[in-house]
Amino acid sequence: MERNPRPDKRWHTLKDWLLRQIDSGDWPAGTQLPSVRELARMFGSSIATVQRALAELESNAYVLATPRVGYFVAKGATGAQQFDLASVSVNVNHAVVAMLSQAATHTSLSLSSAVLHGELTPEVLLNKCLATLASKPDASLAGLIAPPGLASLRRRIAGLMLTRGVACGPDDILVTSGDTVALELALAAVADSGAIVAIETPTYYGILQTIERLGMRALPIRTHADSGMDLDHLEQALAQKKVDVIFLNPTLQNPRGFIMPNAARARLSQLAQAAQVPIIEDDIFFDLVPEHLRPQAIKHYDKTGQTLYCSSFSKTVAPGYRLGWCVAGRYRDAILAQMFSRNLAVSSLAQRVLDAFIGRGYMETHCAKLRERLAAQTATVAARVLSQFPAGTRYLPPQGGFIHWIELPAGTDMAALQRLAGERGCHVAGSGMFHADGQCGNGLRVCLGRVITPDVIQGLEVLAQTARQLAMAQGRQGEATDSKTE
Repeated sequence: MERNPRPDKRWHTLKDWLLRQIDSGDWPAGTQLPSVRELARMFGSSIATVQRALAELESNAYVLATPRVGYFVAKGATGAQQFDLASVSVNVNHAVVAMLSQAATHTSLSLSSAVLHGELTPEVLLNKCLATLASKPDASLAGLIAPPGLASLRRRIAGLMLTRGVACGPDDILVTSGDTVALELALAAVADSGAIVAIETPTYYGILQTIERLGMRALPIRTHADSGMDLDHLEQALAQKKVDVIFLNPTLQNPRGFIMPNAARARLSQLAQAAQVPIIEDDIFFDLVPEHLRPQAIKHYDKTGQTLYCSSFSKTVAPGYRLGWCVAGRYRDAILAQMFSRNLAVSSLAQRVLDAFIGRGYMETHCAKLRERLAAQTATVAARVLSQFPAGTRYLPPQGGFIHWIELPAGTDMAALQRLAGERGCHVAGSGMFHADGQCGNGLRVCLGRVITPDVIQGLEVLAQTARQLAMAQGRQGEATDSKTE
């Protein structure tokens, strides 16, 4: 008889996963956990393994068992938690470049890139503006407009900022070649190489690329699926001087789709101002938010000029025009100096077309129609996830926009899912590029900046079928493993 048999680690994996759901805030106090049988199916494990993991959590006061009802997250389970304050090197650029290259050359349906396709852009209205400009003898259309950009367009943008709760003038606005350039200029203006940047997790890979390019480090802050960055975690990091910059995408966050509540935005701003730490607010999706859900920009609560607000027309009007802006507060002159030194003038033609587009009232009409069409798409995705994806899949519909985050059952082989779906005609991105360390989770980002066609429906069905196949294979493997070890 073997006195020291090899210990079974399966219950450790399950316990750690449950603990992450609790510590992340996704399961607040009082939340009922999935049933023992459901957890066994999700992990392809035995009931005994699940019960052992739950018993460990119960013994440490993370969960409470209610006879004949189930397990619940205990009150105060995370109240005294010491958060992880270790920063990490960012290493996602290679994966992002590979994904974008594949998306650009892929012959099958691509659901990986967050690009608004032509059928959802106001091409007819943009062309009207362009034709009017072209019909007038105006040599300045081909001329250079130096930073900070076309004065009349900056006045239009100042008007747009009022709808976001920010009162500013044309001189406060810097026109940039898209949102990504605005973000990089902002980060370079407030911090040097080696700085620590607090970020949401998961977060938009463009934010991670910017941090990586500038030689900075990321501090992932736990992030709630419905409300955003955990401010208790952030407050602890600020108190210990672990943060040099806060960088977030709080409105229709990419990739999870939530809208950070106004109360949390106000508290975030107060924390940052007290710690004298700048905030970079990426707000590229604001115009896709239904009017009754629209929040105030974090910049609205800024009293010291240390919040830098960045946005663009790329996700709402004209992806190819590459035109964005930055309201930089006290850092305006530093960013303007960068623009002149790097010759970052923006296309004069694009600026004039968008100036006319906004001035004619086209933007408001277009965005209202776009929001309606995207809402219908969200309903389609929700129905497909509910009816076709495997048990244990979690999906919180976004509050607008066209980016959907689907969390597959724990243990899903995401690399296999990506490969098999691609072989079946549907290209999706790996989840690792949304995490600072590049490690894959079980999240799947589906981008639907297009009209729902039979091809798109087929692509969603391919993803669901592949996920079910992997879940079944995992279940069979788990049963075989359990039969040997328990």
